[in-house]
Amino acid sequence: MDREKFIRPSITTRVYEKNLLTSENLKRLIDTDNLNEAISSLNDTKYGELLQKLDRAEDYEKVLSQMLINSYKDMIKISPDENLVKYLEEKYNFHNLKVLLKELIQDEDYKSIYIDIGKIDLVKIKRNLKEDINQNDKYFSYAKKALDLYKENKDPQDIDLSLDKDFYEKLLEDSENLEYESLIKFTKERIDLTNLKTLLRIKGQDQSVDLLEKALIDGGNIEKNLFRDSLNAEKTSYSNLFFKEKIYPQVKNALEDDDLYRAMQKIEKIIDNHLMDFAKESKKVSYGPEVIMGYLISREMEIKNLRIILTAKLNSLSREFMEERLRDLYV
Repeated sequence: MDREKFIRPSITTRVYEKNLLTSENLKRLIDTDNLNEAISSLNDTKYGELLQKLDRAEDYEKVLSQMLINSYKDMIKISPDENLVKYLEEKYNFHNLKVLLKELIQDEDYKSIYIDIGKIDLVKIKRNLKEDINQNDKYFSYAKKALDLYKENKDPQDIDLSLDKDFYEKLLEDSENLEYESLIKFTKERIDLTNLKTLLRIKGQDQSVDLLEKALIDGGNIEKNLFRDSLNAEKTSYSNLFFKEKIYPQVKNALEDDDLYRAMQKIEKIIDNHLMDFAKESKKVSYGPEVIMGYLISREMEIKNLRIILTAKLNSLSREFMEERLRDLYV
């Protein structure tokens, strides 16, 4: 990857970064008494103009979605390599494939759940799946494989398992095609953490080792067989799988929680914070692909934090509920 091509885009992205929320912004948001106050406290931020167009404060999700879409459009315009942004778009592609298959199986319309990010032709994929027409497209293949598994077993879980595996394997393929070493390393670490989360979920549900085998993802630093062989071991011993990894202390701390559900929540938070650690690497360079990726990851995490806080305000949930779920920020 030619880093020199990222000089001007990096300068532009640094300007966009100035509009990211700070920890102080979030603190003020948490301190508000209700949803309307929380929305008002965002008026002097980048979200203000969009929020002022809302008829009801309860419709804040429209603003969060629009901000995410706008941020992706901004980076697509300036990135010298569109595949860099496509790496981050993959999660939305696979989310949309899950929604599409849910529509087919249940014969319902879930258009409000689709996320308008990514460039796959969902209409064509859906039509060809309905009419059983083959299509020379990798996303069609992912969807067809998942749908065929569902038809065979009538288990909706098979759709998620199949698409999740394809998603992470596609991420690894994307990062390798970009020849971006730190992104390859990050993706492998993310696969390991996802396999740990899967192990905890299947242990908590008292499911079989066969299901675990189906769900585990190839390509991480830790052999997936080690996760499989750990199913019947004590939960606290799972951290030993990460003993050689930089993230070991956080994993160990999470798994020491006696409550399995809370431990899983902590692992989810570690996965997101691991993403932010990758984003923060962009602060160490003047220009490069890290800057564009760092901005998009930071915006996504910011929106996730806003969603946590605003949902808590809407439902009168405690300060503790918010603070224990908030992710690290870039700023």
